[in-house]
Amino acid sequence: MVLIHGVLMSGREMSLLRFRLRRGGFHVRQFRYKSRRYTPAENAQALQQALIDWQLEGPVHFVAHSLGGIVLTHFFDQHQWCHPGHVVLLGVPLRGSSVARHLSRSGWGRWLLGYSLVDGLLQQAPPWPGARKTLMIAGTWGLGLGRVLSLGRSPGPSDGVVRLCETEDAAVTDRLVLPVNHTQLVISSRVARAIAKFLSPGPSA
Repeated sequence: MVLIHGVLMSGREMSLLRFRLRRGGFHVRQFRYKSRRYTPAENAQALQQALIDWQLEGPVHFVAHSLGGIVLTHFFDQHQWCHPGHVVLLGVPLRGSSVARHLSRSGWGRWLLGYSLVDGLLQQAPPWPGARKTLMIAGTWGLGLGRVLSLGRSPGPSDGVVRLCETEDAAVTDRLVLPVNHTQLVISSRVARAIAKFLSPGPSA
């Protein structure tokens, strides 16, 4: 299993999730990348190299949070990935991020998000591939940067950063909505259990 963190993160934020998944019997690798310095497409190339270096065997599952899922769309678009395995997306804005669009209108916002905006958070990423079984876990506890930037408007349910509607995609085969915010998607025990259930051998996998 390969974990991919989100924008402005380093992978340390997923340490509790890694621990819980390893305790559940999964062999877990953490892919780390620089979200501001390189585009999602460039980071997808780095993911490909990491997978080559790790020489993983058997089914390879991916668990991607936020921008990490956009990196993964580029990876599947760029490479013929033949390993079997499923994908779990955690609050990934497959339809683009309204928060990112708002931030990109200012100089400091473009500086903050850097190259993650290029074919990434502004909805220019490749479409999600429909051939791989995928679970999207989205949150509805709207505590986060999105609430601040909405400035009193009613954007609909969100996890505080990503709107619920931004995570919707017809190519995603399974969907789970939980009362968590964007950060809790990587620290919630309930989310970890849902990931393990989806990726474990059996009817759900």
